Formats: sequence, structure tokens, C-alpha cells
Amino acid sequence: MTPEAFFKHIEQSDKPIIVDVWAPWCGPCRRMEPILDELGTQYAGRIEVYKLNADESQPVVKALSVLGLPTTIVYRNGKELGRRTGALGRADLAGIFEAALTESATSIPGMSRNARLFRLALATVVLVLAIVLNSGWPAYVVAGVLFFLALSDKIAPWRKFKNWLVRKLVAASQG
Repeated sequence: MTPEAFFKHIEQSDKPIIVDVWAPWCGPCRRMEPILDELGTQYAGRIEVYKLNADESQPVVKALSVLGLPTTIVYRNGKELGRRTGALGRADLAGIFEAALTESATSIPGMSRNARLFRLALATVVLVLAIVLNSGWPAYVVAGVLFFLALSDKIAPWRKFKNWLVRKLVAASQG
């Protein structure tokens, strides 16, 4: 499938579309597969689910600016509402399906609670070690970056900048 054909189909669909970008060798992709199949059946007639094999559809994957697998992208009325990269559990995927129906990008679940807590805990450990060991400014920078990564999906200007930067990097790598 060409990127043009893919986007034409996305634009012409009268239903929300959830695109699952996956690969056969991707373990997290394989773990998500049965959940996506079940939710696809549950929401049949209301939401279309496309499974896009990254190995077989590289031009489309590049056009979508996908940098990691699995990536789940939500479209409605021809426009991208949002995306998530990484393995998602049942609750997160169900939230994405519901967000597709409500046409609300703000209701697409962000980072999972466990991932956020892990990043916050790691940042706290690094910060405490930096203070206790009097490590100097590099350790404080690492702790700050970890705190930022734990909360970055909540910062709208950062999300917009990141999406712009990814599109520019992908465009630069293609030409």
C-alpha cells in the first residue's frame, strides 16, 4: 500500500480508525494482538481497526513518522487524534477505543500509571543519591531529565514540539 492510498482511505472513512503498527518479531506487539482483536470485535461497526505490518509497509510507516513499535494511532474524520508508542494493556487500549468514539484527543490515555510511577521513583532515587553522594550537577541534570520524562506527556507545548521535531527528522532521513 502506498502512503497516498493509506491516507486517502483514512480521509474517506466515515468511522474512527485505529491503526496498529506492528511487526511479527516484536514481542510487545504480539502481546497486544489478542486484546486488539477482542476490542476490534467488541467495537465492530463503530470503529475500524487496521493492522499495519511495519516490515511490509515501510513507506507508510515512514509517512506516519513511526519511530517505535508497537504504535497505536487514532484517526477520526481524516485527522489524527493521537498516538501511543509502546505496549498497552487492556485498560489503555479500551480507553483509546472510547476516545476514538468521542473524538477527543485529550481523552487518549497518556503514559500508563505504572510507567509514570516507575520513572518518578527512578528520578527520586537518582536525586537522593546525588544529594547523599554529593555527585555534582550532572547527577542533578539526570534526575531532572527523568522527572521531565515522567511528566512530559502532560505538557501540551512539549508534545507539539516533539511531534514537529519527529516529522522534521523523518523528512530529513527520507530526503
